[in-house]
Amino acid sequence: MASFSTDDLDVLSGPHVARLWFAEIDLPSGLKRLHNGVGTIDVGGHEWTGVTDPIGAQLVAVDAVEDPRFGQAASVGITIAGISVEFWKEIKSTAREMEGRRCDLFWAAFDPETEENRIALKKLFPGKISAPQLQHTGIGVRAAMFTVESFWQSQNFPFGGRWNASDQERRYPGDKGGQFIGIKVQELFNPS
Repeated sequence: MASFSTDDLDVLSGPHVARLWFAEIDLPSGLKRLHNGVGTIDVGGHEWTGVTDPIGAQLVAVDAVEDPRFGQAASVGITIAGISVEFWKEIKSTAREMEGRRCDLFWAAFDPETEENRIALKKLFPGKISAPQLQHTGIGVRAAMFTVESFWQSQNFPFGGRWNASDQERRYPGDKGGQFIGIKVQELFNPS
């Protein structure tokens, strides 16, 4: 998790702060570095390609990262609306290969007037991309939705056993810790 210095917090408390999301995605066709703005920019020593095209009516939305409930992995939703037919076909043909591949989300702050990078790239969300969802309305409105799940995504599955002494010893032979499951323990402290 990226941390913000006091200088970063001073920049963020300013009256005009523009932020950009960056995604480094390990796609079947190779590593892609994309951002949710327009054009190609150089940040952090790499070129990042913008996927928003307001003239071509292609827009990108990145959901907020919310604290997940207990037992649930955090995730971020990314929607690309107004995609072309070619892009639609490319996503559809590689959807299975995309699932589970690395996708790290970075964040940076810029001065909107000078376009100066004020806060360098911060890796805010390391994760894996899920299978894309494709939606269309009629013949002209198309959208692709991706979910980037945190590395805790596989922790949502039950371990396949019971919480008792015999099952614990079956999983880990010689482990006697399961004998204390369900037993009230009182700790005594002797300062001498």
